[in-house]
Amino acid sequence: MVYWNTFCKTLFICLLAVGLVAKSGQPKTDLPASVPPDQALATFQIADGFQIEMIASEPLVADPVAMEIDEAGRMYVVEMHGYPMDKSGSGKIKLLSDKNGDGKMDESTVFAEGLVLPTGILRWKNGVIVTDAPNVLYLEDADGDGKAEIRDTLLTGFALSNPQHNLNNPILGLDNWIYFGHESAITTQTFKEEFGDRGGDVHYPHRPNSPRLPENAQGRGVRLRPDRAGLEMLSGKTQFGHSFDRWGRYLVVGNANHAMHEVMAARYINRNPALLLSDAVQSISNHGNAAEVFPITKNPLDQLLTDVGVFTSACATTAYQGGLFPAPFDRVAFVAEPVSNLIHADMLNDKGATFTASRLYENKEFLASTDAWFRPVNMFTGPDGAIYVVDYYRQIIEHPEWMADDVIKSGALYNGTDKGRIYRITPKGTPKATWAKDLKAKPLSNAQLVQKLADPNIWWRRNAQRMLIDRQATAETDALTNMATTHESPLGRLHALWTLEGLDKLQPELLFAALKDRSSGIRENAIRLAEPFIQNPQIQTQLLTMTDDTDPKVRFQLLCTLGFLDSQEGAKARENVLFKDLGDKWVQIAALSAQSSAQSDLLSRVLSRYEKDQPAYGDLIARLSTMTGYGGSAAEIESAIEKSLQPSGEKNAGWQSDVLQGLAQGLKRNPNAKTSLQGMQEKLMNA
Repeated sequence: MVYWNTFCKTLFICLLAVGLVAKSGQPKTDLPASVPPDQALATFQIADGFQIEMIASEPLVADPVAMEIDEAGRMYVVEMHGYPMDKSGSGKIKLLSDKNGDGKMDESTVFAEGLVLPTGILRWKNGVIVTDAPNVLYLEDADGDGKAEIRDTLLTGFALSNPQHNLNNPILGLDNWIYFGHESAITTQTFKEEFGDRGGDVHYPHRPNSPRLPENAQGRGVRLRPDRAGLEMLSGKTQFGHSFDRWGRYLVVGNANHAMHEVMAARYINRNPALLLSDAVQSISNHGNAAEVFPITKNPLDQLLTDVGVFTSACATTAYQGGLFPAPFDRVAFVAEPVSNLIHADMLNDKGATFTASRLYENKEFLASTDAWFRPVNMFTGPDGAIYVVDYYRQIIEHPEWMADDVIKSGALYNGTDKGRIYRITPKGTPKATWAKDLKAKPLSNAQLVQKLADPNIWWRRNAQRMLIDRQATAETDALTNMATTHESPLGRLHALWTLEGLDKLQPELLFAALKDRSSGIRENAIRLAEPFIQNPQIQTQLLTMTDDTDPKVRFQLLCTLGFLDSQEGAKARENVLFKDLGDKWVQIAALSAQSSAQSDLLSRVLSRYEKDQPAYGDLIARLSTMTGYGGSAAEIESAIEKSLQPSGEKNAGWQSDVLQGLAQGLKRNPNAKTSLQGMQEKLMNA
């Protein structure tokens, strides 16, 4: 109790120091007023060369949290009215329309209602997929009246926890899997009755023989492939929002950490239980995890326990691929920060197996508002290449779990529930949006969709790939094969390959050519695509010759994939890549993810090449020794200890402590450790 009281006093002093508690010791309750829609644009500062316009606002839309534009020009908007505490089923999906062609929405109808706390939407088959914990729903308008008569539960079992932590934002990956933002259920203290649900087994309720994931998917991200009953946990988690770059690399986000990369897929990590890797997510920001932000808000509301001047509500990470913005925006990731009323932009630069995210603008943001009610919570790349910003537009965005009683009891928690805005960001001079009319008037044939796979805009590439697979357009196999081998656009070749995979028409001969493609991104993806064909002699031979590829991400993917090849040739190839890129920790982890690495004598070969001035050797030795301590036999553990006790010359001194430290880490989690160490105690005591 003495310790807890001391901690609380220290915390309160820290809060005073950063301005999170008013001078009186009470939270600020003089809440700022809202700005009418017709005055909203005057509150923004946007980066030079860009313009912002409002395309929808109340009363057409209220409490928007996500959106989708489909191939027929329909705009779906998810409305979450229940945040933060209302679970009565007030959530809706709206359909917004531009009837007069002026580029702004002027009609709104209810597509679906009775949702609890809906958080995301994705066009799929003849309808949409909606995330609404504990379920993933499929909604379809079967009779064309603009309302969803069909409501089916695709998945269930997710925790209905604090809304800031529920599953969200389904997106279709390049690999034809649907990915969901998801993390652990919050261990709520104040609202246990309302949000204490921990979830159950995540499963397809109508497919009894399909895969099941453990309770709430263990708080990890989830992907599914409904057409093949596929269901898997990812190797990391994300809070609200996630994104892929053009080559399918997965970017995730946390409230306080705005830039992270899930470096390795779960299928690689899971094959070697002795690796003891908690997750495969790398923080990539070079300007801090809880990085500084630069709001321009007038009369901001700094609530209790809300940090000031840093990321505290990062969400909606979006790797821009719209093809409309000028260079260097094809390598920029945007992230929203609704507490500070802004959108941040980072440049993504390659760094070995992962990235470095650097500020695009110093001491300012891509977009910021003086309006304290501006709450950008999501972003969407449209068919015109524009970025559409979903503005929840609420007075209070923090959850009551982390705010003072005065604010909770003020009656202001739901101020703004009748408001909401959607903005369109484009380069200056871009004309008004015409996609609502154009898409409705010009449905595309399968042959036209094949050509759209090479479009500069990810909206077209992703939707063309989806529709070709939905339509089972196998008659386009030859056209897709030709595109995959000869098209001048690397992105066209890329999406053609994955479309063929989705149609079950991918052939080893085509993959063999793709493994030698002039584009490193194609080679990287071809290695992933080659995994089901890894026993094909021609494919296997080509993979084994790629250890000297000039691109580090290609070599990293090769290392991950070769972990499925249990042969001397595969082990040698993995070792070649390992020592080429030894300084990259993810390369070390990928090399050790091969199950056969636990049985190999890699430690002896590492020790024979050990250089004490290169810390990477010590890191690798410690990782190998941890695996031995956790999963090795008594004889292997004893052998490792014996090695560490042997005298060595000055040249090789230093690795012994790495062996012992690694063994200690592994043995802590080894239930048979006591038995494994019998007979070694005296030697260790006398060392």
